[in-house]
Amino acid sequence: MKTFKKPFQGVPNGEVYPVQYAPGDECPPELEDAAAEAGALAEGKKSGPTPEEEAAATAQKAELIAKLEEAGIQHDKRWGIEKLTAALAEGKKD
Repeated sequence: MKTFKKPFQGVPNGEVYPVQYAPGDECPPELEDAAAEAGALAEGKKSGPTPEEEAAATAQKAELIAKLEEAGIQHDKRWGIEKLTAALAEGKKD
């Protein structure tokens, strides 16, 4: 989990009121985008997928696109994995 490098105020999941975070406090994942944009994270940006996770997602997307093309199902290569999966499932119904 990322830590704050400067004071930050945000509303974490499950809370109603803002919480004041001090430098060194851990940043809740749901606040990482806002904290990174404000420059409040020690690492400077939110955590993202690991290189292994990115490679697996890219391989999964390529596999889905190949299946869609093989089945002759219309799709857009810019679609994400969820939309490609849904298109494949919908195309198999027909």
